Amino acid sequence: MLGFEVESQRSTLPSLDGVVVGKVLACDAHPKSNHLKICMVEAGDGPLAVICGAPNVAVNQLVAFAGPGAVLPNGFRIEKKNILGVESSGMICSEAELGLSDDADGILVLDKKAKIGKPVSDFLKSDTTFEINVTPNRPDCLGIIGVAREISALTQKPLLNPKPKFREGTKRIDTSVRISIKDATACPRYAARLIENVRIGPSPKWLAERLLAVDIRPISNIVDVTNYILMETGQPLHAFDFENIQGRHIIVRKARAGETFQTLDEKKHTLQENDLLICDAERSVALAGVMGGLNSEVTPGTKDVLLESAHFEPLTLRKTAKRLGITSEASRRFERGVDPNGVLYALSRATELIVATAGGTVVRGALDVYPKKIKPKIITYRPERANQVIGKKLREQEMTSIFKRLQFNVLKQKAGWRVTVPTFRPDLTREIDLIEEIARVYGYDRIEPSLRTKFTLQTQQNVSEKAAERIRNVLTGLGFYEAVTVSLLSPREATALLPEQAKTLEVLNPLSEDLSTMRSSLLATLLSSTAYNLNRKIADFGLFEIGSAFWRDHRGSVVEKHRIGAVITGAAVRQNWRDQARPFTSADVKGVLEIFSERMRLPAPTFEPLKNSSCLLDGWEISLGGDSFGSAGLVNEGCRALYGIDAEVYSFELDLDTLLKQIDWSRHAKPIPRYPAVERDISFVVDESVPAGKIDELIKNAGGDFLEKKTLFDLYSGKQVPPGKKSMTYSLYFRAPDRTLREAEIDGWQKSILQALEQNAGATLRT
Repeated sequence: MLGFEVESQRSTLPSLDGVVVGKVLACDAHPKSNHLKICMVEAGDGPLAVICGAPNVAVNQLVAFAGPGAVLPNGFRIEKKNILGVESSGMICSEAELGLSDDADGILVLDKKAKIGKPVSDFLKSDTTFEINVTPNRPDCLGIIGVAREISALTQKPLLNPKPKFREGTKRIDTSVRISIKDATACPRYAARLIENVRIGPSPKWLAERLLAVDIRPISNIVDVTNYILMETGQPLHAFDFENIQGRHIIVRKARAGETFQTLDEKKHTLQENDLLICDAERSVALAGVMGGLNSEVTPGTKDVLLESAHFEPLTLRKTAKRLGITSEASRRFERGVDPNGVLYALSRATELIVATAGGTVVRGALDVYPKKIKPKIITYRPERANQVIGKKLREQEMTSIFKRLQFNVLKQKAGWRVTVPTFRPDLTREIDLIEEIARVYGYDRIEPSLRTKFTLQTQQNVSEKAAERIRNVLTGLGFYEAVTVSLLSPREATALLPEQAKTLEVLNPLSEDLSTMRSSLLATLLSSTAYNLNRKIADFGLFEIGSAFWRDHRGSVVEKHRIGAVITGAAVRQNWRDQARPFTSADVKGVLEIFSERMRLPAPTFEPLKNSSCLLDGWEISLGGDSFGSAGLVNEGCRALYGIDAEVYSFELDLDTLLKQIDWSRHAKPIPRYPAVERDISFVVDESVPAGKIDELIKNAGGDFLEKKTLFDLYSGKQVPPGKKSMTYSLYFRAPDRTLREAEIDGWQKSILQALEQNAGATLRT
């Protein structure tokens, strides 16, 4: 309920079914072996002979005994075996064989309180490991103390932070080592301590067990302490072999372009100028916040340890780790934000444990280079506003208590409380964040539901939102499905659809080459979706998208255009018992655009033959009220080949800003006509090159106020008309709202229409 999901919980003990407590009754040398022994073991069902090679096995010991049929954690099944002529009826187990540790040198000897025949797990120390999903905005809980702080706030029990204690020698650290920070932005703070004359060796059992419980393999006491403090505080540390630090000087600097570095995993990496390095006087010794170097690691021969604790800028570390493909427990924490003011505490705590596990003398003092102190944020908080948002009236005393349990300082003022947020909480920046903290710790389950709200949930739609909603309604009504695609694609796809004299717009930090360029046309990503569907045997469909296209113009400036894009492919009519299948054609696309314009309450679009397009053929340039509106047509073979599309695909792409400029938001209601319409048909011949749109416009302008509708119902070219000509036949509908029209009036309008067609389109009336 605090916001941290417990994904699993498991015992630190492995499954030890069939392994019981046994007592060694006798232990004699094997007659045919110098190191094997024949032991008699009582495990509750009578003595059994067991062959054992452990050097520490002895009479009267209580041991972990696995009889025939038992299965050890590593999957090994125990069976009776004949070993050099003697039958062995089980196994006396070591810690390694029980999956408790890596210790395989001798058998596990149990405490005298263990009961013979009882499961051995009843007498082994066990604990529970919780796997907690920590959200990316909570780096403070990537350490046990952070999680404990949350539980303390919830349960109102005190947080018991360990208080480091250790003795220091007389020699001062500033006489032994220097620290220089060359880039205080990338490394705001760097601290170090020196411990001399340490003894490198295995960690004590308690330390190794705790690391194993969180799936960290123990290595040596020094390295294990740094890992332990990492898990305890969330602060990554690094231990250097001080003898290998040349010039006794630590330098934090940016890498040089092309500089190489070999990390602890023995891999060489080529660095860039933005990568941050930890160096000595002669060479680099660590990739800051990511991984140490092979040239300064702690080895069994290490005598003096220089312990580093630092704060690095998250973005710098994230870029380096991502580019080099290195993910470590340290980088994971630095990338999210480590507490800059917890550096010295973690350093002191680690020093305490190193002295306890490896001995040595702590050189007096700590070097702490902190050029510009990072201060806690102070946020104004209004209790009345919090109660309004939460929907429950909490007492000010309750709020103060929650803040103090979270270790926030509160200064109450009339204009609003001043809440100081510690630097270990980088996720809190606004008043609403503090309100969420109050609700979270108080308990969402304690906030009763209400049928009323103190907030207005309705918001005024802006023009763009209203238009987008109408576009979706119209195009889905015409049979299209809305697509939502990623605006990133490969340079090859973006280049194929660029406008003239334009250049592609590249992403500065792309995820991959295929997602490195902003799309220059909605058609690019819609064609990708078309290919995806066609490859899955979905053949007849239309897709549309409302989005943006990007490019650089001839001056290098970034251009963003808001567009409506659509594609259509397959059969307009599927074959059935009555109809033959018919594929989509350019006429279908034009019809869609005309209906779309009408239903969007736009002026009638004008279609001119497509002049120049890198991706379309057999199409039109579309204008709206004199403004360029877009283009439509058949996608050419070259563009389809980019996506492996064999089927014919038609598309259109319209300018959303032009649509917003031309759309009519008013509503006009007309009464049902009381007087009948008069229909007249005219048939004429014109050149084939004359577009129908021009004819429509001439008829509309010459037809007078009472021309209600015009319909082209016949188009013919052939033997009965001259070569290069076409015959067009229109039905004209005339109607007046207040009277029945006279024949003479209609004859006059019809004559005006024919004159306009003759003078402006070279039309001649057919007889």
